Amino acid sequence: MLRQHGHALQGFLENSWCFNATLERMNNHFSMLLSRLSWTRRLLVLLTALTLICIIPIGDALKGNRSITSHEMMILGHFHNAPDLLLAISTVIGRVFSIAGTALIVSVFLFYLIWTEHGWVQPVRGAIIAVTPMMVTLVVKLVVNRNRPGTPLGSLASDPSFPSGHVTASTSCVALLFLTLQVRHVRKPPRRHRCFLRLATVVILTLIPVLTAVSRLILGVHYPSDVVASLILNALLAASLGVISQHWTMETS
Repeated sequence: MLRQHGHALQGFLENSWCFNATLERMNNHFSMLLSRLSWTRRLLVLLTALTLICIIPIGDALKGNRSITSHEMMILGHFHNAPDLLLAISTVIGRVFSIAGTALIVSVFLFYLIWTEHGWVQPVRGAIIAVTPMMVTLVVKLVVNRNRPGTPLGSLASDPSFPSGHVTASTSCVALLFLTLQVRHVRKPPRRHRCFLRLATVVILTLIPVLTAVSRLILGVHYPSDVVASLILNALLAASLGVISQHWTMETS
């Protein structure tokens, strides 16, 4: 009996040692990777880490503050008087970046990367950049569990409010599209007379998550802090994932 317990304890210690050694190697590799980034990219990664640490406490603080909630409801009241055309556009945006719509958009761009790239590096990068923000948002939603605003459409929503999932989905789709354009630019650089068109495309794509955030306020399904937090968190997260995965790809290729 004692011998069996001894073997079990020895196996547990060996597994723990292997696990700790793996974590230490991963930590050393990440530290080395971070040290090789430029100071601006390093600052971006550190800001993202700080945001990830603070997002749940911020959500809890917003959830329990009645004064902030009342002010945000006043802001939503101004958006509630939007014209019918803006309401219709907001509804369309909501359907585009629903679960089904986002899955379709992400699948199309990932299939394009698989079809055009030789290998799985860029498709895997795209999947990480697109899926990770949505997973993080889901975890924060479940942990914070903030109720939706008391508006007609907000009261009908069943999932938690903080942060906005639709804004996250639009940010993920735009980040994946940016990666697709970056890969295409590396493979086939644009001509000089198309630089303006490329700049206009970047500006329009950047505005898509912002327009999605405004549409959620017009529909009254989110507080302003929900969409602002989602914009900041997921923009930083997608950018950091893009930077880290790009640097890792360059090192391993």
